[in-house]
Amino acid sequence: MRFIGWIIAIPVAFIVIAFAIANRTAVGVHFDPLPYELDIPLWAAVIGALAFGFILGAVIRWLFDHRWRAEARQGRRHVRALEREISTLRQRLDEAEKEQAQAGKAEPGQNRIAPPGDAA
Repeated sequence: MRFIGWIIAIPVAFIVIAFAIANRTAVGVHFDPLPYELDIPLWAAVIGALAFGFILGAVIRWLFDHRWRAEARQGRRHVRALEREISTLRQRLDEAEKEQAQAGKAEPGQNRIAPPGDAA
């Protein structure tokens, strides 16, 4: 997977570098209605706008994914509770098997469970 990332990243890096070299002309960036103006290279303005858009999109996506993160957190808590219950039940089963073995009624590892309700 890391190899695929490098295969994609290297050509993209070359394209960005070529774009930066070809677009070194200074452009004026105005912050209307503020009185500020900034002269920066065209490549910096374009790449800065792309980076800003990427970061803004990532933040918005993170905010909208809150529901899924909350569900995953709740699911992890539920799994932990079930694992604790399984551990407790196994411990109780081991204790019951030992008691039965000591009483001579059954050998360890042999589970005898009473039938439910009216079943014979």
